Amino acid sequence: MIKNHRFMLSTVGVAMLATAAMAQTSAPTPPSSAPAAPAATQSSVSAPAETNLAGQGKWRTSKLIGVDVYGPDDKKVGDVTEVIVDKAGKVEMVTIGVGGFLGIGSKDVAIPFDQVTWSDQPIAPPAPAPAPASSGSAGGAGSAGGGMASPPAAAAAPKAPAMYPDHGKITLTKDQLKSAPSVTYSGT
Repeated sequence: MIKNHRFMLSTVGVAMLATAAMAQTSAPTPPSSAPAAPAATQSSVSAPAETNLAGQGKWRTSKLIGVDVYGPDDKKVGDVTEVIVDKAGKVEMVTIGVGGFLGIGSKDVAIPFDQVTWSDQPIAPPAPAPAPASSGSAGGAGSAGGGMASPPAAAAAPKAPAMYPDHGKITLTKDQLKSAPSVTYSGT
């Protein structure tokens, strides 16, 4: 009796596979007209461009969380902890975690989204202090400059759009944020 069940199951499986194969191969062929084929090719090529949001000025809100925020003096004041949207989906504000150490003792302060200036470019580090002049040897100056060749080469390499900004900048200082009222979330 077990042999009959196996035989029946295998027969049903083969019939299903044959039906699927016939459905794939028996699709009607379009009339042979030259313009129809390129139009189908163009639509399939343009479809990925429409769905690929990188480079279209679109940001992923999940990637905004954790982005560093700097004050007017280019010193870090905190990082984005939440993105708040209204019922229509418009981003209203971000909360910035300020104070504390390793997340302990910090608080969230709400900043209207339009008051944050977002940048894709990192903040330039302060210029290093000039090195003392060597003993007059041109080889000494050349060897000191040799280590500087790598960072510009890495910075010059093209990179894909990140789908989130490098940092945000606000007009408030860290001390002003610390004295600002903390955000509370109802229901939590």
